Amino acid sequence: MKRYFFSMILSLSAGAVLAAPLSVAPQAGQWQITTQTFAEGKDIGPQLQLIKQQAAALLKPEQLKKLENYDPARFTECLTTKQAAVLRDPQQSLSFLQQALGDCELQLDEQGTDHLHFSGVCHAPKHGVSGQVKGFLHYQSSQHASGYIEGLGTLPPPIQLILIGKIQPEVQIRNEFKAQWQQATCLPR
Repeated sequence: MKRYFFSMILSLSAGAVLAAPLSVAPQAGQWQITTQTFAEGKDIGPQLQLIKQQAAALLKPEQLKKLENYDPARFTECLTTKQAAVLRDPQQSLSFLQQALGDCELQLDEQGTDHLHFSGVCHAPKHGVSGQVKGFLHYQSSQHASGYIEGLGTLPPPIQLILIGKIQPEVQIRNEFKAQWQQATCLPR
């Protein structure tokens, strides 16, 4: 999920290949991203924290240290100047889309001066979502953004039991995010 935020933005920009650039674009630097994930309409954040705690009992000390620093609902991302430039020019972002989402075909459904609505089909669940997807991205300013992507996802049966209490071949997943620019210099991870 850490790479999900900018992967999603890059994919949105790529969907806008034939559209005019947005009037608002993200600023390069360090961003704080908060996410909320829903499976079958249920907020699964608390269950993800439980899984994290349970996994801690099975890990070696070096793995435990990495896990302690991992928060699937809150993390930082560094947006380079080059990436920010790509996000300003939708024509150049198509190659990033293929790297970020894998086998997806997205189309721009609607664009305003500061937002995009998109839809499409993902054939490989690289980010937990496959099949028909739709999403939204809104730049409130060059330092604030929010949005979502939703579609059908595949999760291992034990995870489904923990998260939603039943096993289904496909699960409706919705990932919502809010991003806020923190500073121009990215801190090391």
